[in-house]
Amino acid sequence: MMKFLLAALWTGFFGTVWSQFGFIYNDSIVVKFGGDTLALPWAGGFNHAQFSSFDFDFDGEEDLFIFDRSANQIRVLQRKLDGAGIPRYEYVHGVRDKFPEDVRYRAALVDYNNDGKPDLFTYGIGGVKVYRNTGNPTDGLQWELASNLLRTDYLGTNSNLYVSSIDIPAIVDVDNDGDQDILTFHLGGQRVEYHKNVSMENYGVPDSLEFVLMNECWGQFVEDESNNSVILYATDGPCGGGTSVPNPEKNLRHAGSCLLGLDLDQDDVMDLVLGDVAHTNLTALINSGTAPNQNSPMESADPSFPSNTTPVDLSVFPCSFYLDVDHDGVKDMVVGTNAAGVAQNKSSIAYYKNLGTNDAPNFSYVQNDFLQEEMIENGRGSIPVLVDLNGDGLKDLLVATNYRYKPILEKESRIMSFYNTGTNLNPVFTFVDDDWMGFSTSGLGLRVVPTFGDLDDDGDLDMMVGTETGHVHYYENTGGSGPMNFSTPPVLQFQDNQGAIINVTGFSTPNLFDIDNDGLLDLVIGRRIGGMFYYRNIGSAAAASFELVTDNFGNVNLSTPLNPESYAVPQFIRHNDTLNLFVGNRSGTIHYYKDLESNLFDGGTFTQISAGYSGINTGGFSAPFITQLTEDSAYYMFVGGDLGGLWNFKADPFSAPIIDDTLSLLNWSKESEWTVFPNPSASGKFTLAVDASSPEIFMEVTDLLGRVVSSRKPVFGEAVIDLSNQHNGIYLVQLFSVSGNFLGSKKLIKQE
Repeated sequence: MMKFLLAALWTGFFGTVWSQFGFIYNDSIVVKFGGDTLALPWAGGFNHAQFSSFDFDFDGEEDLFIFDRSANQIRVLQRKLDGAGIPRYEYVHGVRDKFPEDVRYRAALVDYNNDGKPDLFTYGIGGVKVYRNTGNPTDGLQWELASNLLRTDYLGTNSNLYVSSIDIPAIVDVDNDGDQDILTFHLGGQRVEYHKNVSMENYGVPDSLEFVLMNECWGQFVEDESNNSVILYATDGPCGGGTSVPNPEKNLRHAGSCLLGLDLDQDDVMDLVLGDVAHTNLTALINSGTAPNQNSPMESADPSFPSNTTPVDLSVFPCSFYLDVDHDGVKDMVVGTNAAGVAQNKSSIAYYKNLGTNDAPNFSYVQNDFLQEEMIENGRGSIPVLVDLNGDGLKDLLVATNYRYKPILEKESRIMSFYNTGTNLNPVFTFVDDDWMGFSTSGLGLRVVPTFGDLDDDGDLDMMVGTETGHVHYYENTGGSGPMNFSTPPVLQFQDNQGAIINVTGFSTPNLFDIDNDGLLDLVIGRRIGGMFYYRNIGSAAAASFELVTDNFGNVNLSTPLNPESYAVPQFIRHNDTLNLFVGNRSGTIHYYKDLESNLFDGGTFTQISAGYSGINTGGFSAPFITQLTEDSAYYMFVGGDLGGLWNFKADPFSAPIIDDTLSLLNWSKESEWTVFPNPSASGKFTLAVDASSPEIFMEVTDLLGRVVSSRKPVFGEAVIDLSNQHNGIYLVQLFSVSGNFLGSKKLIKQE
């Protein structure tokens, strides 16, 4: 377990340090919708969110934990006070590595051992895995495996406590005895099982995870076999007092359900809120009991919950969560979708304010885009492109997407547009259009991705568009120096110099760029599977003509044997006369390549410098766009990802020019050029030795929370790092040049 904790903490912190000295996360650019300034514009979006509350930073305040089923992503929003002392949420970037790596399908933070720190319940094969929260203010957030797979006494047979991978069980104290029980649908999918935690009975404290099947048909109801209607007072099998054998292998209809257990009518008996796959509503079930553990039946079902206000209508598979999200001390209801890939993914979080109390909730509908309304959000797989749309000399923002969900079970592709209404020093993006160029009704299909360049030498930027079909389409801009004007009908399914239709066999992502530096824009196209196509422009400035050079440009192929889909998104930058390539991909990382010029032809292979540039990982469908946005020539990187929003990064001034110096300096930090010993160290004293031929450098030591424990000091050959007064754990020594450029880093382990 210690190895797991060390590896997880090191991985997470290394990613943070990487980004600090390359591109650093930047949320300073203002984004506006109408007259409103977005509070979380660069938070990356949400698709299928699950919610819990916990104290992330151990400051005594409840923060927001959000697990998104789409690519198993984790977000944290910290509770902060604004200038007027009013609570608000602030996005914390780069937290995924602060949680166990194997969190998938579902995640709930529930304090099972009553130590005031919510523990992590997630999917284990066929059931539930639990991590104990062992964090503290000094060491930060930490996790220890408590149970690889929960077990239960199932009618005398000890077996795994079954929960389907698509289900969300209710982890709640059903009988009010102080420990956490579990309500989950039976393997057959029609009835709910009540697994009682017997920790209090056996030990008098709630710090164990021992369960007994208390009731095979809790609430005495079943779901109809053909839909999500509820049949009360069921009498078949276990619901009528009989028993069943464990894990039956026939009559299975389970497709997916989620449960929220809470007392809706203030009678101290647990009621239930039920969501079901392929449906848009929630059903509330009211328990007829007068005390816990009476095996009391549900006496009523409300399929339009909450019926006192606008009922939940969220496509599809709505799942409800009970927590305070408006900082008033009263728990509200938040509802997300749980069917990844086929459910609403833009306005997919409903918020119901609790006008009552925690013991007697009274929900009132507020909105269907909770948090998402404060973000740039465009469905799934956002792809940013910056270009001057209106001819004012400032780069505007387009946000394409893989797709948006369109009820019922349909998808569409829209491009959002934002004008830059700021200045050359301070950009401000103001929303203009939700369906720029009307691509949702163009007939081109999904994943419409534009790239721009002057292909007819008339002084304005024309557009080529890639789509899911693998084709590219040409739109001539006749706007001149003014706003873009694409009034001329497009040339659909653009052809190469031989008259062959350009088709990269699926999900083309074009990039117009002068690859060979001959003054003509060439065409590189990423695709869904395999490498990138390179078409060289052999025409003229006024009449582009593209000749296929290779369908595996630079041998950049991000497919793997286990996952052939790459969804390559190429982005070229020429800096200091050196061509650089950044490629987004299906996995969510960014690959960085150099040595391009000598390998443009004849099947040459580009040199991969990093498979995880700047520690960026969007969880899926990463799409970088790098540009010099302001007059100080600083580089900005806009990154789209799986959850439909954007992240923004800015080049760290201490590592400018960022692209060449930062990455080439990585080569300096080889083991042969500097070492730290002994490592681990029981005394806490380390010796740092630098190659005698190295230039003068400075070192700084930080802990895993980024706090400086040894200030920056010069190193001449050797230096002693004294951590004898620090706690045992992992630290980081970082090296810098005299000018402040980051040179490298190594972990230090103080372990007695």
